[in-house]
Amino acid sequence: MTGAVLLGFFALVLGGSGEPSAQDRESAIAALQRRSAAAAPGTAEARAIAAEMGKIGSAMLADGEIGPATELLGEAYGLDQGNGRVLAELTLAYVRAGDLDAARFYLARSGGGADGAPPETYRSLAEEYESLQRLDEAAAAWGEAARLSPEDPATLRRLARVRDELAVSRGQRTLATPHFELFADPGITESSLRAAADGLESAHVRIAADLGTALTRPQIVVLYSGRDYFSLVSVPDWAGGLFDGKIRVSVEAEGVDASASVAVLAHELAHAVLRHAAGDRAPAWLHEGYAQWSSGRRLPRRELPAALAAGAPSSATELEKTLHGPLDRKAARAVYAQALSLVEHLLQTRGDGALACVVAKLGEGASIDEALREETGWTQADLFESWKRWAGR
Repeated sequence: MTGAVLLGFFALVLGGSGEPSAQDRESAIAALQRRSAAAAPGTAEARAIAAEMGKIGSAMLADGEIGPATELLGEAYGLDQGNGRVLAELTLAYVRAGDLDAARFYLARSGGGADGAPPETYRSLAEEYESLQRLDEAAAAWGEAARLSPEDPATLRRLARVRDELAVSRGQRTLATPHFELFADPGITESSLRAAADGLESAHVRIAADLGTALTRPQIVVLYSGRDYFSLVSVPDWAGGLFDGKIRVSVEAEGVDASASVAVLAHELAHAVLRHAAGDRAPAWLHEGYAQWSSGRRLPRRELPAALAAGAPSSATELEKTLHGPLDRKAARAVYAQALSLVEHLLQTRGDGALACVVAKLGEGASIDEALREETGWTQADLFESWKRWAGR
């Protein structure tokens, strides 16, 4: 098959109206590899082969075929180290494969004369690194995305944000457990770090039993010895923790009982497991109510009148809106108590198992009204009205 005919075949296979079959893809790869055996790296022929290998490798990566994609993109890079698209995709493939050392090796070669790198690949790469709390590499990837798209304000904002976070996270050390990867500031004692890890694992057992599911990949946890990061992202001073995909907690200083921090960690872990179990479809009242309940907080009935005093929401929709809005300490105490009481009512009237069933339905794609109706016979509005009667409002 000649080069021109082969390129036409690839265009048909990769760019046609239908998805190429596995056999077509294997045939295309085999044909490229036969040609590459006779092509000297860096020649026009090698560059053409590398470009086609890169297209197939990119499609494999998008389809989740990480191992084959990494292998093919590596072959392509060997043929043409000046192909920026191949280099970017290869770096991303190694990150997704969990080989961070190899990924760092190739990331260091970005911007060094390789042409045609798509900024969106470096944005994806930066987000992958951020999700792993690899802030140095994330900053480098955002920097490369900004170099390739210097007029994109969103990229420039993300670059500035990760650099700011990096500045307040220098010197963090790590501790890995079966379900968590913890990053701790230098000011956090070893005993506090170990207490946090042990507390998280214990809380995970309890929360997984409540919700009927467990974390399927290590959860990133960041422990700060102060509030510099929280100030950076405008977390109110009444909040000791934050869940934004990572669990972030300000840990008590050395010499102070760390039990309060363990409770905050359990609260934020409940958000993490609930989001995973519900497919990120759980409403804020369920998140905040369950997170408090799972970390051991209970609302005595004598405190209900204060929680339902003037200004209390008149509907689940209003409660949801309030939880998403800015809150001072007093307002936060009241609205969080309302969310806790609503979840307590659900558990007391429909049983502990109802919560896991509702969450499972959310995870299958149901709305909160659909999940509640199927598992409890209520909609959100019905649940809210029943709760108000139960609370004596």
